[in-house]
Amino acid sequence: MRVGGVIFLIAWMGVAGMARAQLSSPPPVVGRANSGPPLSETFTPDLLFPKKTEPAPPQPAPIIPLDADPGSLLTPQPPAKYWSGSADVGLNGAYGNSNFLNLRGGWNVRRKTERNALTSDLQYVFSQQNNVTQTSQALFNIRDEILLPNSPWAPFGASQVEYDEFRTYRFRVGVYAGSGYRVVDEKELVFKLRAGAGATREIGTADVPNQWVPEFLLGYDFRLKINDRSTLISIMDYYPRIGDLTQYRLRGRIAYEYILDPAMGLIYRIGVQDRYDSDPGTALRNDVTFFTTLGLKF
Repeated sequence: MRVGGVIFLIAWMGVAGMARAQLSSPPPVVGRANSGPPLSETFTPDLLFPKKTEPAPPQPAPIIPLDADPGSLLTPQPPAKYWSGSADVGLNGAYGNSNFLNLRGGWNVRRKTERNALTSDLQYVFSQQNNVTQTSQALFNIRDEILLPNSPWAPFGASQVEYDEFRTYRFRVGVYAGSGYRVVDEKELVFKLRAGAGATREIGTADVPNQWVPEFLLGYDFRLKINDRSTLISIMDYYPRIGDLTQYRLRGRIAYEYILDPAMGLIYRIGVQDRYDSDPGTALRNDVTFFTTLGLKF
């Protein structure tokens, strides 16, 4: 009896456990199979055989010049610099036993691109002795060049304005056209020749004929960079009169430039400027000035 009671008790517990598990199981979800997509989803071949996405084609590597600076590949390049130039001034004088004042100032500006070069400069000289003006003159030049690709030739148009308080004229205006030739155009050395023709006109006094006088133009630009701080500069323009080559004008300047402070662009210049005129009127033919100035480069 004891053995039979134990067997009956074990059987009863097993049946009760199965019934409890059946009652506690969640009801099946209507409309869904035991596995896979929902029964309501439309069957398509893509469900069994999904399409493979094609990888993007490889992009070619950027072409890097052999002479490229490795540092420039990591840092953005500064914008191109088109404008450059300088402005300088010199002043000396005295008051007392000697009473004089000498002043000289000027500037030069250059804008250069791949196809064009525009240059302009101004020089002004003033001197006074015992409160009497001895010199008051200015010289302004501007020239615009067209830089031909792969050619040393450069057609140009130019203009010049002169002022002199002690000449028979107050202003002399000239316009010219021609072509330049770059003999050497390097960072350390620049030597350019130019030739052309134009005309001048004197303005300012009643006894000067109000007419244009034709002239030839011959000239050069020379610039030698001696080292990182020293530069030698020379400019010359020769204007013989068309029809009478014995009448001519000459404008020249040579200067030595030294950079005192590269960070500030502070410069020191010393040089000579000459203005020669074969027919100066009441003035002297040769007008030479010596100068020392301080200035800033930009």
